[in-house]
Amino acid sequence: MNESPPQNQTLFSLSLAALGIVYGDIGTSPLYAIRESLEGLPINLIDVLGVLSLIFWALILVISIKYLTIIFRADNDGEGGILALLALLRRKNGKFQKYFFLIGIFGAGLVFGDGMLTPAISVVSAIEGLDVTLPALSNWVLPISCLILLTLFFFQSLGTARIGFTFGPIVFIWFCTIGILGLKEIIHNPIVFKAVNPYYAVEFIHVNGWRGYALLGGVFLVVTGGEALYTDLGHFGKNPIRLSWFCVALPGLLLNYFGQGAYLLKHPDAISNPFYHLAPAWFSLPLLIIATIATIIASQAVISATFSLAKQAVLLGLYPRLPIIQTSETKKGQIYIPQINFILALGTLLLVFTFQTSTALAHAYGIAVNLDMLLVTLLVSFAAYKIWRWNIILLVLLFSCFLFIDLLFLGANLQKLLTGGWVPVVFAMICAFIMYTWKKGMDFLRKFYYTNKEDVSKILKQLHYKSLNRLPDLTAIFITDVYDKSGGSFLHFLKLNRALPEHVLIVSYVIENVPYVKSSDRFEVSCLDENICNLILHYGFKDFISIPLALYNANDRKMLPFSVNVDSAVYLMEVPNIVATRKKKTLWFFWQEKIFSFLSRNYSANLNIDFYQLPYNRTIAIGAYLMI
Repeated sequence: MNESPPQNQTLFSLSLAALGIVYGDIGTSPLYAIRESLEGLPINLIDVLGVLSLIFWALILVISIKYLTIIFRADNDGEGGILALLALLRRKNGKFQKYFFLIGIFGAGLVFGDGMLTPAISVVSAIEGLDVTLPALSNWVLPISCLILLTLFFFQSLGTARIGFTFGPIVFIWFCTIGILGLKEIIHNPIVFKAVNPYYAVEFIHVNGWRGYALLGGVFLVVTGGEALYTDLGHFGKNPIRLSWFCVALPGLLLNYFGQGAYLLKHPDAISNPFYHLAPAWFSLPLLIIATIATIIASQAVISATFSLAKQAVLLGLYPRLPIIQTSETKKGQIYIPQINFILALGTLLLVFTFQTSTALAHAYGIAVNLDMLLVTLLVSFAAYKIWRWNIILLVLLFSCFLFIDLLFLGANLQKLLTGGWVPVVFAMICAFIMYTWKKGMDFLRKFYYTNKEDVSKILKQLHYKSLNRLPDLTAIFITDVYDKSGGSFLHFLKLNRALPEHVLIVSYVIENVPYVKSSDRFEVSCLDENICNLILHYGFKDFISIPLALYNANDRKMLPFSVNVDSAVYLMEVPNIVATRKKKTLWFFWQEKIFSFLSRNYSANLNIDFYQLPYNRTIAIGAYLMI
């Protein structure tokens, strides 16, 4: 089921919607970025112009040129994101595949970590406005932030179908508001426009030395959220995202950043929270409310993106099956995954309680996004060489510049490694290890089944299947799972019953390295005779899997020699019980095999029934005992 942008939507409506989903994260960076970029420095003209110059050129080089111009070219049939990029590179079976795999799963782990960090820093930074608007409530920043976050995660199961259409207009109002607040100060102090000259960026580093270089970690916060542009590429398309950036997001951000700089030149003591000091007294509370709503929207966008990434990881065979709940009957991209939601909620609250301030959270936040951007740059550079066939000189010149920028920021962010930066790195490593363990464990099961089981057709011929008793008026659909290409559920049925249903359909599925597969390319059929057929269903890593729906489609297209009565057919599947032993060398360590055995418990009958969208009252699960 295609989740790509509807073709009948106008460029304007898609651009407005993109504002709410794509730019919520980067749009809330003004709440804390200027403060972190000038941390510990005296507020003078050279330093303010230097930081503003660094911010201006970071937004131009990293977002406007690198992402919107170059990285956007690396789409997988219109889809973006690090797993979509990994799937694109997997089409090229080269000697670097294992390195792409490791880079991809580590990058995915960083994105999962971002799903905790973004809500934490965004909401806390907004509520910290109480220090300016209502100082008497400044001690309530932490409790209020936690209450908002708890409420946000609690209502995830309801989805955003009813209110999602408001995100774009609200974020549009946000960008207009922060732009106007900044413009008001620029009018009174237009000298800040000098910061467009890159001389001031270089001079800032020259004057402040290593201290100035370390503050690049604060400057980097203005481009955090930039990875969301690439991740959400498939939801809106390239042109709507570009239009909303150049017409709304970029002008609003630059006006606000320059406005904060102009204000600080006149009021250096406002460095504790320059964003909220931009507002006149009568507008302080409304600004706090708007900022809180904007950060909630930004958090929601990141959480939804994390759910989508988890689904992709499951379908690509990188993670065990999870219960995936559709929260909208019309938009299949809107999903809810309870286990992921619980992990995100717990992790976010732990981060808030541990770090307590947006300044402390910023130490952990920047390095995660920085590493993700670096990994994307590396993967896209290979795509440019191997897939786009770019001229090697152009490739080296262009991507050397991008890698230099990424590494420059990374060097600054690494200085915060011990003060919080280690958190997302360790979390990403844990996620990557789980994905690696699952992928290698499933590869072993596939190999084990291929080498230890005979083909179904051979066994049927040996049993003289035509002489077996038939069960009249029964259509049996045997689900063959991804680890078992030899029809385990069907063979178990034969052993137990010594009879054949009137019609037998052995169904398996393959996930291709593309986001969507056309319905016309979905089916691959091979038949032993007119009553026994093997059906392979081809899906993309963002498709909606439903075996009954696929069978209805197969009937309509007359893909099978017999018509499947989907409403009365019986489904049979094999549910494995995987036990780790010391007898076989499956993975690196025995304890890793124990982890794989634990993860495999997600292959429960109920979860498989939900995964394939099967009817509970007509599905039979057959247990299998597997030792690794």
